Amino acid sequence: MKKLVIIFVVLVTPLLIQAQRSAITKGDSFFDSFQYDLAKDHYEKALNNAKEQNEKAEVAYKLGYCYKMLGDSEKSEIYFAIAVKNYTKGVIKPDVLLFYADALRMNGKYETAIEVYKRYTEVVPDDYRGKSGLESCKVAPKWINRPSRFKVTNTAKFNTSSFDFSPAWASKDFKTIYFTSSREGVVGTDYNNRSGQRFTDIFETAQDRKGVWDQPKPITGNINTGDDEGAMVLSSKGTEMYYTKCIAQIKQDIPCKIYYTTKKGNAWGEPVWVDFQGFSTYEVGYPALSPDEKTLYFSANTPEGYGGMDIYMAKKIGNTGTSFERPINMGPIINTIGDEVYPTIQYDGTLYFSSDAHEGMGGLDIFKTIKDAKGNIIGIENLKPPINSSFDDFGIIFSGRENNGYFSSNRKGGKGSDDIYSFSLPPLTITLNGVVRDTTDQAKIKLLKGAKLKVNNDNGLVAEIESGNSGDFIFKLQDKQNYKLSAEVDDYYFATSVDISTFNVEYDTVFNVEINLGLIPRVITLPNIIYDYDKATLKPESTVSLDGLVKTLKDNPKITIELRSHTDYRGNDEYNMNLSQERAKSCVDYLISKGIDAKRLTSKGMGESDPKIIDEELAKKYSYFKVGDKLTESYIIKLKTDQQEVANQINRRTEFSVLSKDYGTNAKTIEEVQIEKEQQQEIKKGSAIINDTGDDF
Repeated sequence: MKKLVIIFVVLVTPLLIQAQRSAITKGDSFFDSFQYDLAKDHYEKALNNAKEQNEKAEVAYKLGYCYKMLGDSEKSEIYFAIAVKNYTKGVIKPDVLLFYADALRMNGKYETAIEVYKRYTEVVPDDYRGKSGLESCKVAPKWINRPSRFKVTNTAKFNTSSFDFSPAWASKDFKTIYFTSSREGVVGTDYNNRSGQRFTDIFETAQDRKGVWDQPKPITGNINTGDDEGAMVLSSKGTEMYYTKCIAQIKQDIPCKIYYTTKKGNAWGEPVWVDFQGFSTYEVGYPALSPDEKTLYFSANTPEGYGGMDIYMAKKIGNTGTSFERPINMGPIINTIGDEVYPTIQYDGTLYFSSDAHEGMGGLDIFKTIKDAKGNIIGIENLKPPINSSFDDFGIIFSGRENNGYFSSNRKGGKGSDDIYSFSLPPLTITLNGVVRDTTDQAKIKLLKGAKLKVNNDNGLVAEIESGNSGDFIFKLQDKQNYKLSAEVDDYYFATSVDISTFNVEYDTVFNVEINLGLIPRVITLPNIIYDYDKATLKPESTVSLDGLVKTLKDNPKITIELRSHTDYRGNDEYNMNLSQERAKSCVDYLISKGIDAKRLTSKGMGESDPKIIDEELAKKYSYFKVGDKLTESYIIKLKTDQQEVANQINRRTEFSVLSKDYGTNAKTIEEVQIEKEQQQEIKKGSAIINDTGDDF
């Protein structure tokens, strides 16, 4: 019996090996002629019977590549993983690591992909794709967690289980769309073994008066054939069209080309090949027109390019539609070692395109170019989720100047491999939500009703509002604006303002603002005004407080002030008086340097003549002081040494007081002055001195 088994194995094993070799040979034949849909079936049979590690690696690599080209990232991940597991140097290319990492990224497995990209960059450190993929896996999860405000919807009316992609506007009112499809109804009956689906044709659909899209149908004329037609662009009038045509031949890879045709009546005329100078033998496709329709953008794979498909531009010669100057490569900011395809030009000349090598989510991502003031392209921007996904996203079009339109994607959740999606950008909601407070007495802050608020932007006054019963106010802001919110009560309160910019606001936002207004007291101490020892030179940290005073003076253009500088008791009277005068002048000079009119400023040195009186705030901060204590020399010398230094520091202060509130206006009447004096006396009975923190100048 044992002999029979051995004989059976001896007889069968060569047959299995022969069958396996036959499957690989047939698979290679289809693989070499780009017929990936047929090649995969033979490779799968061969892989099941493969015993040797090298053989498993080679067959699995080719299977992974077949599914990569067929757009099946899940199966390509499976087979590239097998190839990597059985990887032996010299048997298959190290790009198996890159392809495996790419498949993982397309399937949203970013953490695992990072490790594989790292392995690839160790083997091929100079390949830009490995480094870009690694960085992409780091940023993609952040983008997913904070997507843009765009809303994306599968346009079910356009889509089938077949390929449906690359929409293009066919009328200037944006109510007719052409797109590429391999659905039922195409001219040819054969299947494209390169894609696994029928050969594509161009279809059209139009909106009725209610905005409902009708059933798509093939365009009429001489365009659709048994080959692949699609990826087109039309003139604004809808009477001229450039489109991509790919002729399929067994065992021959014929480059795709761009064709031009015009519409006569309701049907398209005979197409003409657009023979770009020097590009006749290269892969060319994905046409796009500039807004003035004098320049054609397209993708091409040329030896002079950066790798894969690059985006080029070519200017028209005359009005024939088929004569162009020699194409110009768009350069390394846009083009990479990977593929840059499906260009689209917006109304303002902004170029949108798809790439699989720039930093992105995975597969093809849609990007836009960034220009400087002179119109030069200085960078690109990924459109991020939800427009981009970890799968292929491409072929975007916009409804004129609107932030809505359509694009293609093979992401999960659609009807088929490639589907058409609509996108729109809801209005950005930016709200200014605030409250006005009376902070004259920091211990008893009150909500302030009836405060007058003015909202200005770069164009001038936008609105005038008042705070409500609870001191509250609310106002809607526009994006991309600089606002100044000014608040005032009357001449007895300091006015103030707040600057708000909405230029970098990307999401619905609420600006919560507290406006603090204080009655104008007799004296205000400026905190942290510090000088070099025994000098009048301001230390840098002093400018924070003085800058706050600059803002107060600009918010209150009618007031004039006196700046007073104090010293402690140490040193003789004359020296202290001179030093304090110079220090006060230093503050005034700083204010003048910031644009404050010198006529509004007076400096005064106080020397040691006006010792500080302890208020509630200081008493709370320093337990050894009581409210009402006057920091005279006789008082200070009775304190402990460390307490003496604190007292001297408190005395070394800079203050300001308001001298008048009518600068630049006509003088007040005697009656008005008398009323103001009486009101000021009432104020003095309350909080006469406040230590300001910068909010309530």
